[in-house]
Amino acid sequence: MKTRLCAGLLVVSATVVLPLLSVAPASAVTVTVGSTSYDVNVFIGKYLGNESLFQVPPAGQMPWWGDVTGDLAAEFSQQVYDLLGSGPSVGYGPVFAYELSGTDILGISQNLTSPSSQSVETIANNTDVKYAIVTPFHAAPISVPAPLPLFGATAAFGWSRQLRKRIGASQR
Repeated sequence: MKTRLCAGLLVVSATVVLPLLSVAPASAVTVTVGSTSYDVNVFIGKYLGNESLFQVPPAGQMPWWGDVTGDLAAEFSQQVYDLLGSGPSVGYGPVFAYELSGTDILGISQNLTSPSSQSVETIANNTDVKYAIVTPFHAAPISVPAPLPLFGATAAFGWSRQLRKRIGASQR
């Protein structure tokens, strides 16, 4: 009886705890630009084959993409500073890519030792690089069909009643 109870508690605790552990990657950084908060992370790869990332949200994950001045990329880069580690150039962070120019990607990298220093990067579109990407916090959550939570609550209630009966019977 105790073995079943322990196994049941293990399953329930694993069901509750494991999803909480995988909610956000450890390397994510939160920044606010304009009035929107973003979860900034990195993507290691090349432009070719991943063009969908190099767009403004919600389609892509680079709100600074298409800003030919690079000002928005520079603002994000400066706020992140050294929190995402090093990028393709020694002493600089990941690339905040903002434009495709021929077969090259243009981007900004933040100096990891000086918050006021940045570097313009020119990278071939077929080269693996550590790029910065974001997810806006105001992104709509994935919807769940209405009856699904109700079914889960009903199953949990029924299971707890059954467990109470078993515990009560074993104590008599």
